[in-house]
This record gives sequence, C-alpha cells and structure tokens, in this order.
Amino acid sequence: MDNSSRKEKQTRRLGGVMAMVAVLGSFSCTDQGEAPEPVGQDGQLFALITQLEPFSTYTLFPRADSITTGTLNGSAAHQPFVRVSMNATAFNALQGDTLPLGGSFPEGSIILKEIRSNGQTILYAVLHKNSNNPFAGNGWLWAEYEPDGTPFFSVTNRGAGCIACHSREQGPLHDFVRTFERQRQTVGG
Repeated sequence: MDNSSRKEKQTRRLGGVMAMVAVLGSFSCTDQGEAPEPVGQDGQLFALITQLEPFSTYTLFPRADSITTGTLNGSAAHQPFVRVSMNATAFNALQGDTLPLGGSFPEGSIILKEIRSNGQTILYAVLHKNSNNPFAGNGWLWAEYEPDGTPFFSVTNRGAGCIACHSREQGPLHDFVRTFERQRQTVGG
C-alpha cells in the first residue's frame, strides 16, 4: 500500500471515529448535571440501542416465542420471522407480564424487534418512548435500521407507515405495542 492510500485510509478511520464521538457526545451530560439531549437523529437512537443501552441486555418479550412469524392480523410488515425484546424501563412497567389495559409505557422505554431471515437479523425495528420529542408519533420514536446502523425507516418520519398497523387490533389498548397479541396464555388464563 503506498503512502497516499495509507493516509486516505487513516483519514477515513479518523472521520469514522470522530463521527462516533460526535454521536456519543450528544448523549453526555453537561457539567451541571443536566439530562442528556433527547434523541433527535437516527444515529443517536442507533447508538442508544447498540452502545449506551445495548439491546443485548434487553429481556425477551414475556410469554412470547423467542422467534415467531412476523405476521399479525392486518400486518405483514416484518417478515419472515421476528424476535422481540424490551429494555428494563419497559419491562418494569409490566404487571403480570402485560401492560395494564389502557396503560402507557414510561418515558425511556424501548421495544426492539429483530426481523430475521435464514437465522440472521436483517433489520431492527425500534420503538423508543419519548413523548416530548418533536419526531414522536403517538408518544414513540419509530425507526428501522439495517444491522450496520444504516437507517431503513427514519425517526423523522414520525411513525408514518407504522402507526396504522400498530393502531389495529389490541394496539391502542397496549400503547401501540402489538406483541402482546403474540403472548401465550398462562395455565388457567
């Protein structure tokens, strides 16, 4: 590799590192102890679910199969298989493995759906409860990402194209999270 190619490669690496520092820096608190800035860009939300609060630490959606078909009544958006998990904030809002009917998830809740094909994740669908965010639709940020972080569906769309399906069936009864419709019944339930 000649010197110009080596310098170009180093410059690209440095640019990538600087971009990540900028994204992560947007989450840091100020010296005065203020809360982090709200998620307002796709890169910020992807950094939240992969680095600051990695989805690998999330809990599988209770009483739902770990991997299931992506089809629900009125929706075939996420095919062929899905795996749904939630962060601790969302999980702690549940009572008896469900959200009380008509209840809402607290701010900061994250529901993450991995869309899978041939044993591989091909897309991440993310709901992040952030009601006061200007990009929120029905109180949630809605986004989809390719595994490398490339936005497939931007938070700036405010859930357009998602909310209609999430408003079907039991969606409105469970704060627009339809995975409750996939839960297995408990014995005697």
